[in-house]
Amino acid sequence: MAQPRLVSIRSRNPKARIFLRSPLYTDVNSLTARGNDPKCVEYLPWLQNATITNESNTKQVKKWRAESGIKGIFLVIVLLPEHGGPQGISTAADATIGDSGFGPIDLEAKTGECGIMLNSAPSIRGKGIAVEALDLNFAYAFDHLGLEKVELGTDNINEPMRSLLEKKFQLSGIYNQEKDNWTFVVTKEWWQERSKAAGEDRVLVDVEEIPFEDGELTEAKK
Repeated sequence: MAQPRLVSIRSRNPKARIFLRSPLYTDVNSLTARGNDPKCVEYLPWLQNATITNESNTKQVKKWRAESGIKGIFLVIVLLPEHGGPQGISTAADATIGDSGFGPIDLEAKTGECGIMLNSAPSIRGKGIAVEALDLNFAYAFDHLGLEKVELGTDNINEPMRSLLEKKFQLSGIYNQEKDNWTFVVTKEWWQERSKAAGEDRVLVDVEEIPFEDGELTEAKK
């Protein structure tokens, strides 16, 4: 039976601005801020009327960590220190600039669903960070986890997400008229072609994984 594990994903590219990792309890403030930011949930109707508090997010972080690598892999997006991010593991309220990851994920079927949310600040959006974060997700999914297919879904009204996938990743979505949403599918073969076309600029990642229990002990000591 698979055991939960906490993950950190870093690009080998010296120009990288971000890395991805499993959430820490010190991320609660920034998670709550995003969940209550109208711009962040503009295209996520199921979150618009939700009651999102530090208390509810503390429970959610524990759940995400305990299920990481089993039912899903929730990841936060963190700026590297040289690009204005925290030094080391920060307890600052603004330690993270977004969320991403896979949920659900099926390692046996080698499939997963991916999504992304960024802070609404002008210094974050429109800077190519979403592309960088998704590339890290894809590298982790296909090169490390061995997935064969990843789906990204978005409501029809979410034109920015559709535009991102169509223009930056050259993907064609499938429209579901009944649900009024789009599904974009990326495959391992697609990722290999994207990597080959990028040449020396292809995305390669280093992944660190630790058992959930060890991560909880580390957090408890802080």
